[in-house]
Amino acid sequence: MLPDDVFRSRLQSTITALRYWAPSVADAARIEETETSDFWRIDVAPMVASACPFELILHADQNYDLSIAGETYESRPVETFEWIVPLANAVADGSIVQRRWISRLTGLERAVETIVMLPGGGIWKETRGAWDLRAPTLDDDGTELREKRFLPYRR
Repeated sequence: MLPDDVFRSRLQSTITALRYWAPSVADAARIEETETSDFWRIDVAPMVASACPFELILHADQNYDLSIAGETYESRPVETFEWIVPLANAVADGSIVQRRWISRLTGLERAVETIVMLPGGGIWKETRGAWDLRAPTLDDDGTELREKRFLPYRR
C-alpha cells in the first residue's frame, strides 16, 4: 500500500491522464465521468457493437473496480498506476480476449478469464470462477474453451 499522500498525488495524475485520453475516443464511444470525495469513475461505451465497453472506478481507499466485457472485478488493490491509461488504450484498440471454460455435458460455465494485451508487451489479466485453469481435474466432463475477441473502437 502506498502512503496516502503519494497515492492521492498519483491518483490525480492518472485521472488527469484519463481525462486527456477520453477525447481521443469521444467520436467512437460514449464517455461518462463521475467524481465524489470517495471515488472517480469513467464509463466508456463504444458505438461499435462488437467493441469492448469498460467502466473503471478508482477508490480513495486504494482499490479499484473494473467492469470489462461484461465481467466485473471489484475491490482490487491499486499497487501501481502505470497500467491504467495503457489498459484504456488497449481496450479501445481491441486488444482484449475473453476466455470462457464451459462444461460440454452440463453447459455450466466453470471459469472466465479476461486478458488485455497492454502496449509494450504487458498484460492485465483477471479470472472469475473456482475451477483451476492450469490443471483440469480427473473428473473433467469435457470442458471446452471458448474465446471472444473484440473489435477496436474505430474500424
